[in-house]
Amino acid sequence: MSLRGLAKAAHYDPSTLSKVLNGLKPVTPYLAACLDRALEARGEITAAAASAATDDTRLRLRELADHAAELGQWAETGNAGPGTIAMLDEEIDRISREYAGSPPGPLILRASITCRRVSTLLKQHQRLRHARDLYVVGARCCAFLSVALGDLGRQGEAGAYARTALTLAEEAADPAAVAVALSALSKVAFWDGRRQHAADLAARGYDLARADDDIRVLLACQQADASPVRAARRALELAERARDEITGDGTGLFSAGRVRVACYTMTLSLREGDIPGVLAAATAADNACRDGEEPPFGSWAQVQISAALALLATGEPDAAGERLAAVLDLPAGMRLATFAGKLDRAAVLASAPPYGGNQAAQGLAEHIRSYLGQEDNPMPYPLALGPDATP
Repeated sequence: MSLRGLAKAAHYDPSTLSKVLNGLKPVTPYLAACLDRALEARGEITAAAASAATDDTRLRLRELADHAAELGQWAETGNAGPGTIAMLDEEIDRISREYAGSPPGPLILRASITCRRVSTLLKQHQRLRHARDLYVVGARCCAFLSVALGDLGRQGEAGAYARTALTLAEEAADPAAVAVALSALSKVAFWDGRRQHAADLAARGYDLARADDDIRVLLACQQADASPVRAARRALELAERARDEITGDGTGLFSAGRVRVACYTMTLSLREGDIPGVLAAATAADNACRDGEEPPFGSWAQVQISAALALLATGEPDAAGERLAAVLDLPAGMRLATFAGKLDRAAVLASAPPYGGNQAAQGLAEHIRSYLGQEDNPMPYPLALGPDATP
């Protein structure tokens, strides 16, 4: 249909419609309804326009924030003074907090913009103390991008950002920033299958971090995930002790509260074949959520998947399906690549001979396979789970 044909069918001015289609004017609710009728779209255009209006509002608000940052930077006469640096630091802190319950994609874009601003400022002449602060902000940005990209299965990019984070943190000589970078590097190494290297990086970060820093709990958990079983148990004990010493709520991206510690405990119990231990940790995670803890959605999902694996091992496919229902129904933008390995294991268990003819188990296996078939970057889980696990 030509532009004029569409304008005639929609009873709309052709020149105005041309500007809309070229992104120069917004789609009003009235125009959306006209196009719906003209194209017999059954409300799809109206719904899309409503969603776009929300996104457009957010974009315009972001533009206002960007203008404020540029104005503040100009007012500091070409140098990145405390105001500009604080604004950038607050932005990456906000992005990290929002990651707990938001799709990674949009936050990755925001973090990359912040990272580019830091890079631009560092290329200019800066006072020494301001350059150091910018290195710290840049390290935090790069560490966030590493973790978020790793969650999407982009290991190559995740590794590049993690290494840059460490370079910037070491250049700033900031132990807290170095610990964050080492956590990001440890995660990359773990999912690459380099377990000993991952454990060493996490242990180094744990030793560098302050005793009251939330990240020590996460680093001890990461060390546990990458270590042999006995060493892993000791690392989880370190995590529990570290959690008693921190003052934060343990729900940030680079921290670990009760739910996240329970998540790592469940993985270790699965490696040991300790099914009661898995279910006990799942109950602890459920109780933490009921008590008001708001864990990252990725950790919450991993708790449900690990609990489902334990329930399938004990012959309870209905209960396993209840645990997995919300995970399998997550919107596409929140389906992390790191879920795939354990989910694949769950599909194998649900299809095993003991469940022959069991409709609940077969339906669950089909639902999981449908979910996995839609993933762009599925990642195999780097550890064996169950009786065949590596000690």
